Amino acid sequence: MKQKQLALVIVIACVAGISGFLVQRWALDVETERQVAPELVLQTLDGGQLRLSSLRGKLVLVNFWATWCAPCLNEIPMLVAAQKRYHDRGLQILGPAMDDPEQVKAMLPRLRISYPVLIGEDDIPNAMDALGDTLGALPFSVLISPDGYVVERKHGEFDAEDLAELIEKHLPAGRPS
Repeated sequence: MKQKQLALVIVIACVAGISGFLVQRWALDVETERQVAPELVLQTLDGGQLRLSSLRGKLVLVNFWATWCAPCLNEIPMLVAAQKRYHDRGLQILGPAMDDPEQVKAMLPRLRISYPVLIGEDDIPNAMDALGDTLGALPFSVLISPDGYVVERKHGEFDAEDLAELIEKHLPAGRPS
């Protein structure tokens, strides 16, 4: 009789464990569904517009910055290098600047930014909010998967190792870079 009771307890424990796992997975899937990247339309430096949805199919790193933000300026060379290194594998970096457009244009030759820089006095703070900024501090980065989901958010400056690890983790497999 004791063996039957022990077997029953083991079966119940297994069913409970599996049920708990499935409920947790369902909860994570529900949370992921709520993190679809919002549709954003931002102004480019040349007066055009860029729709975030136009980049579907690419891994998009949106890095909010400003010319007066020292940590922002420190990480820009790493971002430029990452754009060059991973572009052929599907990475697209965007650089919305929370700054006066003329100051941004004046600094671009020194920074040698090779990815789109976006501007807009009201549009940039609104985009930060829409992408989940909770601090209002720069730099603020958001990684969006090729299918349009927010997969990572980061307040503060990247270091080279963390940036490469983040990109490699989310890029589709492809040729080594």
